[in-house]
Amino acid sequence: MNPLDFSRHPGPAGATCAKPTLSPRRRRLRRTIWILALIGVMGFAFGLVAYLINRPKLYRPDEKLDDITSSLARNLPTNAPRPTFVDVTREAGLASFRTFAGARTSQLPEDMGAGIAWGDFNNDGFDDVFLVSAGGPLTASITNLAPCELYENLGDGTFRRVEGFPLTRIHGMSAAWADYDGDGYLDLVVTGYNTILLFHNEGGTGRFTRDTRFPDLPGFWSSATWGDYDNDRLPDLYVCGYVQYSATEAERTRISAQVGTAVPYTLNPSSYTPALNRMFHNNGDGTFTDVSQQLKVTDPDGRSLGALWQDFDDDGWLDLYVANDISDNVLYHNLGGKFEDISHLACVADYRSGMGLAAGDYDRDGDDDLFIGHWVGQENALYDNLWADTHRADPVSGQQRIAAGMPGNAGTGVSARADHLSFTDVADMVGLGQIALPYVSWGTEFVDFDADGWLDLVVANGSTLEEEGPYPRKLKAQETFLFWNDHHRYFHNIAPLNKSLSTPLVGRGLAVSDYNNDGAMDILISFLGEGVQLLKNDMKIGHWLKVRLRSKLKNGAPFGFADGAKVIAHIGEVGVRRTVSSASYLSQSSRTLHFGLGPAERVDSLEVRWLGGETNFYQNLSANATWEIVEGEPVPKLFIPRAVHAPASSTGIDPPSSMVVADSNKARVLEFWRRLRDGMNAMKVEKDNAKAIRLFQEALELDPKHEDARYYLGQCLAAQGDFPGALAQFEELTRINSHSHRGFQQWGVVRACSAASDADLAAAEESLERAHGLNPEETGALLVLGEVSLMRGNNAKAETRLAAVCQTNAKPFSSLFLRGYLAWKQGDLSQARAFLEKARSAMGKDWKPNGSTAEGDVKGQQHVESTPLARYWNGWDGQPDPERAYTQLAKYVETLQGKP
Repeated sequence: MNPLDFSRHPGPAGATCAKPTLSPRRRRLRRTIWILALIGVMGFAFGLVAYLINRPKLYRPDEKLDDITSSLARNLPTNAPRPTFVDVTREAGLASFRTFAGARTSQLPEDMGAGIAWGDFNNDGFDDVFLVSAGGPLTASITNLAPCELYENLGDGTFRRVEGFPLTRIHGMSAAWADYDGDGYLDLVVTGYNTILLFHNEGGTGRFTRDTRFPDLPGFWSSATWGDYDNDRLPDLYVCGYVQYSATEAERTRISAQVGTAVPYTLNPSSYTPALNRMFHNNGDGTFTDVSQQLKVTDPDGRSLGALWQDFDDDGWLDLYVANDISDNVLYHNLGGKFEDISHLACVADYRSGMGLAAGDYDRDGDDDLFIGHWVGQENALYDNLWADTHRADPVSGQQRIAAGMPGNAGTGVSARADHLSFTDVADMVGLGQIALPYVSWGTEFVDFDADGWLDLVVANGSTLEEEGPYPRKLKAQETFLFWNDHHRYFHNIAPLNKSLSTPLVGRGLAVSDYNNDGAMDILISFLGEGVQLLKNDMKIGHWLKVRLRSKLKNGAPFGFADGAKVIAHIGEVGVRRTVSSASYLSQSSRTLHFGLGPAERVDSLEVRWLGGETNFYQNLSANATWEIVEGEPVPKLFIPRAVHAPASSTGIDPPSSMVVADSNKARVLEFWRRLRDGMNAMKVEKDNAKAIRLFQEALELDPKHEDARYYLGQCLAAQGDFPGALAQFEELTRINSHSHRGFQQWGVVRACSAASDADLAAAEESLERAHGLNPEETGALLVLGEVSLMRGNNAKAETRLAAVCQTNAKPFSSLFLRGYLAWKQGDLSQARAFLEKARSAMGKDWKPNGSTAEGDVKGQQHVESTPLARYWNGWDGQPDPERAYTQLAKYVETLQGKP
């Protein structure tokens, strides 16, 4: 027997031992443990299934996560404009151009280009454009590369290829215009892989010859940019070297990593040693000297893709900023023709992948800021220039003050000026940083697209990462950014509201120009493997002003193109800055400076700071016009494009009949533009309306359907008191163009100004309502509608219309004045005084009245005014006394309504 077998061992009193039993409490505890264990196992199983279904994916640097790149168009402010851009590439005759021919072989020089350069090579007032082609695969023969091409702007919205430009088949990168020999015509430099070419413009004829004195150096040359670094009135040339590229068959099969992404070794710039940059000094005789080493601007550690000339500290010397790929960017501060690297002191060294560059005073604080486009996963940068904040004049002493806490220069070897040039990256704070994480940003430019007085920002995007699949692979496409500047508080991307801007493509170069001279800035983008896209700006815009500068050369001749000159348009207390400079990415924008003025109808003072010269001031320049300013001449001239050229038959485009001319009629067209230009000068500069009327009439005999000539003829006739003649011209204008907002508005204004009965006012109101319906965002017609309602005795409707003007217009002086009149007529003196005080405040501290309103010949004085009641609010003396301000206006309104 097993002594341990209790079941068989006899117990006390002969009983056998039974199996022990658990108490009810212990049984419940065991059951609970089993239930909890089962629940835990089931919970783990459900959790595992949920994880497998919803497990997080590995983030790719170009992945668009909703929390990062959710469309800002969903929460746009109510005052954000609509981005009405129309793709007119085919109609303009640019659709046949290609940026790449053949299939990629996944090599770096194939994918980095190409650029765009706007420049008026024949000085006719219309920007022409040079289109760079990346050519094709490195393995292709020269004859199979897509050529670069020059297109002449014909002035009617179309372009034709210039046959006389030398055939240029290269692996192209950048292009930039400048008059390097001082003959008054823009020349052209073109760069690419193992290519630097300089073309001389032979007198604006369309014929260009290659200047063989400039060496065609081997190297991977990216951006080329002109800048007069020593202020001798001769443009010097800075050319960026990217990497020392070479590829073998073995390297083409290797794989490397970029930000956690596998890419071909031959597409990774880290695979290659940085190349040196070159500075070519212009000797003044058509030759150049390489002074890169002497000036210490070779940037030996940088893989340079972009460079920008800009006077960041307003000392009259152009500084140089270089954007580098996966290496520190460099800011070379110009100290009187010598350079000093202050990149780290200025806080702009920025070790990321810099490509596109743009400079502009986005916040209107009096200095130029810097935008940089980057690679995926890096955010873009907006460097706010702190110069104006730290160097404003002391209000007591008038001396410059330096902000407290700025580092001193003792023992650093850095100049006092350089020590105080500093920037801070505010991209995230204003909406330009995080949104760019999945994108690769290239061409970019600050432009006031809606002419509200604030610089907007456009950015071309396109990945360098390849799509999945067999070779040859395409690069990943990305959509363009268009950031609307909401009074420097925030940049809202409104591109998703426009099909052309939101269609993904592989963007590279970008440049802007008002190519059709309508006052709205247009966009041209280059797409790798595609072609170019010309986007015509049809946005509702404010008033604008454009400036063309001609500077004096070293010999005193006024043939220069004012490279580096800075212009400040003063509108009341606001200063709006523009500079004759361009960088973008491999590209160059128009030299004609564009100012958005918002509601302002004139620039009070235009300040021109000539690089290496004096500062000139020009007063009271009217809006919606292009002004030409020649250095040293005291009076600016209205500029009108000189000619419209015969379109090339190869385009297959039929421009409007009023603009199409044969070569035999070119003299007639030239004469038309001469008379129109002279008429504009007589009207706006000489203030001679009689002379202007004659010239406009002569111009219309040559082109009866020209809308500008007819519109300004009507204006001059009205100013001379010929109301029937003016009405006839505006009526004809609306017949020629049934959507002419200005035609209907001015007909209504003149009819109201000359009204002899309520029927006249009713007819004026009908025409003004038509004008307001065509352009509801413009307040001019709405203001006159409010005046007409007041004149007809409909005060409630007048208040509604005038209140709407106050909500839209930034300085609603006239509407506030008239709303005070309506309050006064209702007996509310306190409200009337309040409106008068607001009207006075809206005009600013420097406003002075034109003089008191006199009784007498009302109708005889009205024709010089812009609205029927303008003489009353223009004649107000600024005193908040309703009786004094409104008595004469009340008498006039009562007379119109037949009251004694």
